[in-house]
Amino acid sequence: MLPMIVENRVAGHVLVALGALALVAAFAACDRSDGDTELGPAGPGADSAVESVQTLVDALSAGNFDDAAPLAVTGHAALATLAEGATFGQVAEALRSEDSMVAANFWGGFAQGTGAFLTGQVEVSGGEQLEKDGIVYHLVNVTPETGEQRVMMARDEDGFRIDLFASFAPGLAQRMVGPVERLLTAQTPDSRLVLAELKATVPSLLVAAEKADQPPDVVQSVLRLVEMITRVG
Repeated sequence: MLPMIVENRVAGHVLVALGALALVAAFAACDRSDGDTELGPAGPGADSAVESVQTLVDALSAGNFDDAAPLAVTGHAALATLAEGATFGQVAEALRSEDSMVAANFWGGFAQGTGAFLTGQVEVSGGEQLEKDGIVYHLVNVTPETGEQRVMMARDEDGFRIDLFASFAPGLAQRMVGPVERLLTAQTPDSRLVLAELKATVPSLLVAAEKADQPPDVVQSVLRLVEMITRVG
């Protein structure tokens, strides 16, 4: 039986990180030119799944959020801004441009919202591996000083990075349903780019939904989001 990936209250803490993300995307959209740039990783990932989480713990404990930025799967933090009202243009611009500022801001808010979960004395250890649609997810056990174990998921993308949608789907899914509904009817270049990037998160969402002991309402929220993302094309 899989351990719990994120408990409901931890998922709620994730949303604290999201409020400022929309603002970062907005400022980025104002400051950057209209030209497209190639979407790529914000920087090198870690050498292993365990190292990706341990490096994140070290960075958050020290308040080095720029160092934490490359530890999120590329584009995931930008997509997560949909949960807090970023426009499709802002999200698309964040996807087209360098992702590091948005990712750094995500981890900064996340650290403030979760308290000691990923800061201070944290024991990190490797867990099992899961595969979905050819993607291998590495489970990493995280035990903070409170002794309450949680699980995060990382995958190899030019080095190991933490999959935000596999790890934190319960906190994202409910808040993203409305924006994705609007996304499906927008029919603009920006909306099509965002939807294409969201489709790439479907395996991660399914992994999160299929874990053991997931509350039924959380499963339904995640599966509803998957259905909407995959409705067209």
